[in-house]
Amino acid sequence: MFVQANHREFTRVKVAIHVELRMGGNVVIEGELENVSLNGILLHSEATLPEQTPCLVFLQLDGGQGGPTIEAQGLVTRTEPNKLGIQFTELVGTESTHHLQNLVLYNSGTQAYRVEEEFESHVGLVPKS
Repeated sequence: MFVQANHREFTRVKVAIHVELRMGGNVVIEGELENVSLNGILLHSEATLPEQTPCLVFLQLDGGQGGPTIEAQGLVTRTEPNKLGIQFTELVGTESTHHLQNLVLYNSGTQAYRVEEEFESHVGLVPKS
């Protein structure tokens, strides 16, 4: 059996949650998350934005009911039919960083050891005690 090597910096995990992309304070695209990593998302949406478009990304962890949200500045890096790849350029606040780490870790299944190694090997991802 052939297994392709993973050359990505961070592990991707599948998670189905609501996402909003905003520009200028307005929601411009809503969709469902297809997968997430510590440095970006793949969003399923019928709407699109041109590559290299900056945006604010809001991952609503409770379905938009006013609970925890991951907020990040992002950049559209890939467009496909019904999909947008967004790279995080900056996570907004320490809570967003903490929530993103937990989201990825708790949904990583058998790859949890790899995700924990990624936390330890990247400066700024390990919470300070």
